[in-house]
Amino acid sequence: MSTTTRQAEALNLALSSPPTSNRGLIVGTDLLSGQLVVHDPFVAYEDKVISSVNVAVVGDVGKGKSSLLKTWGCIRQLLLNDRRVVVLDKKLQAGCGEYTSLARYLGAPSIRFSVDGTGSRLNLLDPVIALGGEQLADTGHPLETIERPTGQMMLLRAVLSEALGRPVSEREGKALRLALVAATRDARDRGRIAVIGDVVHHLIHPSAAQAETQARSVSELQEWGLDPAYALERMIQEDLAGLVDAETSSEVHLDHPSGITHIDISALPVDGPALRVVMALINTWQTNMLASRSRRAAQTVNIIEEGWHVAEGSIGKVFRRNVKLSRGLGLATMTGIHHLADFAQTSPAWSLLQEAETRFIFGQGSYDDARACVELYNLPPGSEETIMTLEQGTCLLQVGSRDPILVRHERSAREIALTDTDGTLTGTAHRS
Repeated sequence: MSTTTRQAEALNLALSSPPTSNRGLIVGTDLLSGQLVVHDPFVAYEDKVISSVNVAVVGDVGKGKSSLLKTWGCIRQLLLNDRRVVVLDKKLQAGCGEYTSLARYLGAPSIRFSVDGTGSRLNLLDPVIALGGEQLADTGHPLETIERPTGQMMLLRAVLSEALGRPVSEREGKALRLALVAATRDARDRGRIAVIGDVVHHLIHPSAAQAETQARSVSELQEWGLDPAYALERMIQEDLAGLVDAETSSEVHLDHPSGITHIDISALPVDGPALRVVMALINTWQTNMLASRSRRAAQTVNIIEEGWHVAEGSIGKVFRRNVKLSRGLGLATMTGIHHLADFAQTSPAWSLLQEAETRFIFGQGSYDDARACVELYNLPPGSEETIMTLEQGTCLLQVGSRDPILVRHERSAREIALTDTDGTLTGTAHRS
C-alpha cells in the first residue's frame, strides 16, 4: 500500500521523554509514562542536578518507606563498586533490629548495643575521633576543603550537656578540656587508650601543673570540674553502663567484605539519654573514620530510620555538623521518618530534612502532614490530595528543583521476601 510523506507524518506518534536520567539505580516505574525511574544521589550530584546527596523518605507506617530504603537504599547500592552501607537500626522486630535478616542474607554480622552489658561497646574517647577535631587524611595533611569532623571535646561537651540537663558553663568547659587532655596523655604513657572514667578522675583530681597553667589553685580548678565529674559518672554508671565506658569492641568497624555494617540499636530505651548519646557517638565515630579515609574516595550510604526524633539539643547539633560534611566525605545520609510534624522547625532534624535534595514522599493520612510536605519541599499546589491518596508502594519523587514524579517502587521476588515486616504480626518471624 503506497502513501505520501504528508500522510506518513501521522505514524510518528509523540514519545514522552524519560522521567529521569538513565544513570544510577532503578527505583521503579513512572506511573504517568510507564518508563523506568532511575536515580542515584551521587550520580545526580556528579551531573550537577543536586548539590546535596542526602535523602529524605517521608510517609505513614505501612506505606513503603522501609522497603524503599532496604532495596534502593541498601541492597542495590552494594551492586556498585566501592559503595558501602551503614545502617543505624532502631526498629525492633522479633527481639532484634528489623535489618537483622537482611544483614544475615548479605553475610554480615549485626553489631548490637544493649543496656544489659551483653552487647558491643564504642569508646567515647576512641582514637578514631580526634581529640579536638584535628582529623588528618591518609596523606597526612589537614582536610582543608571541608569543615573538620566533630572531635572528642565537642562530643564530650554534648554528652555532658545531656547529663547536666543544661548548657555547659565556660568554667566547666575549661575543666573538661584540661581533664580530657590529661586523661589522654596519662593513658598513652601507660600504653592504653583513654576512657571516659579517666576524664572523670582528672576532673575530680586536677594536678598542680594544670592549676598553674590556669593561674588558679587546685581546689578552685577542682570546684569547676565537680558537677561535670559527678554528672558524667552517674551517666556512665547508670544510663550508659556497658555502652561507651570501655575500649571499643573489636567487632565495631566498617570493613566487612559484604559492604554493609548493621548497627542494631533497637534494644536501647527510647526514654533517657542512652539512644541519643549512642546514635551521636556512632555517627561521630563513622564521620571521623570516613575523614581519615577520604583519600580513597569511597562512597558511603548511611541509613537512619525513625531515630531523628531523638536528635535534639546538643546531641542534635553534633548530628547536623557531621551530616553537613557529606560532600567532602562521600557520605549520603538517608533518613526515614513518619511525619514532619514530629519535629520543631527550629530543630537540627528539620534543617537536615530541609537540606535533603532527594525526597521520597509516601502516603500521609493527615492533611496537616501532607501540607507540611508540600510547604517544606515547595511541591506544586494541590499535591496534598495526591499525597493523601497514594497507595502502598507509590510515592512522589522530587530531585532537586525538578517537578515531582509519581513513582511505583518495584521489587524483585527476593526483595519482597527480604523487606517483609509483617512477620511478628503473622507469627512467621524468627528470632536471631
